[in-house]
Amino acid sequence: MSPLVWIAGLLLVGLVVMVLEVFIPSGGLLGFISIAAIVAAVATAFAEQGVLAGFLMLAITAVAVPATLAVAFHLFPSTPLGRRIMPTPPDPQDLLPGADAYRHARELLGQRGRVLSDLLPWGQVQIDGERIEAISRSGPITAGELIEVVAAEGRAVIVRLTAEEALLRAFPETPADAAAGPEAPPLASEKADPRSQTLEEFEFDDFERPSGA
Repeated sequence: MSPLVWIAGLLLVGLVVMVLEVFIPSGGLLGFISIAAIVAAVATAFAEQGVLAGFLMLAITAVAVPATLAVAFHLFPSTPLGRRIMPTPPDPQDLLPGADAYRHARELLGQRGRVLSDLLPWGQVQIDGERIEAISRSGPITAGELIEVVAAEGRAVIVRLTAEEALLRAFPETPADAAAGPEAPPLASEKADPRSQTLEEFEFDDFERPSGA
């Protein structure tokens, strides 16, 4: 059998056993066999093919061994043994104190409610009949104003005024009497036209004067 076949076979056996050592811990036995097979492949290359072939085999080994271990450790967590030894890490949000309250606060994103107590910037709002701790990041918000949830921070929600409420705050309604303005004076045509005058203003004396006067 050609020495090249022995060299390639020993290297292949060493790499396969190395993978098995990762998936099937043997207390170092498989690891020892793997190292012995790889060393034998390099030694055979030096002895049978010369120094140049030996160094070439050494370079191939230096690349193949780390690559094989990297692939093996990458695949190991997905194996049944890997899932038992290395369980899936929990969601970081689940490790926070009050994780349920935090998730509930995130579920309120985009919903609208009404301020129960002045947000300066902390206070309480009511959303779907539930009292929630809230923070205003856009200045003070007065009790009774409408808000919408834009983010969550711990147990609290971050809110801002709704567009409609912000518009009302920027342009408050004018009282009806002020909006009507002062009463406009009568037009000159209305003064001249007797039909536009009241009974008190109508001059009945004009009818009593003689026609020749």
